[in-house]
Amino acid sequence: MEVSKPLLIAVFACLLATGGFVLNWLLTRKQIRLLSAELEAHKKLIQQLTKAQQNFYNTIEEGQARSMAVARSVTTLESEISALAKQIKTVSEQDPDSRLYQRAAEMLQAGASIDEVMHSCDLPAAELQLLMNIHKPA
Repeated sequence: MEVSKPLLIAVFACLLATGGFVLNWLLTRKQIRLLSAELEAHKKLIQQLTKAQQNFYNTIEEGQARSMAVARSVTTLESEISALAKQIKTVSEQDPDSRLYQRAAEMLQAGASIDEVMHSCDLPAAELQLLMNIHKPA
């Protein structure tokens, strides 16, 4: 029994094609495994980055909350300081003796003589001497 040449060529071509398909299938499977491993590594990295991003957002939110609390405290303190300044001004305006002593101290610091201050503020020399000692430059 003789096998024809074209049949042998066809069988050989089929074997060769089948081998090529098997080799291609094996290489593709290997590539799929490598890409799957790389995909898993990327998924883990994305999870880590997402967690880090969430931690960062939480830190920013905490900082903003603290900043808002500090801003409210500063606003409250500013209004309290303003109210206290008004009270001090009111008290100093209500006490005429205080105004005299303050005016005398300002005059002495400006370089006025004791006689000038005595006549202007109607204060005794002993009190003016005391004011000079208290307010003299160090």
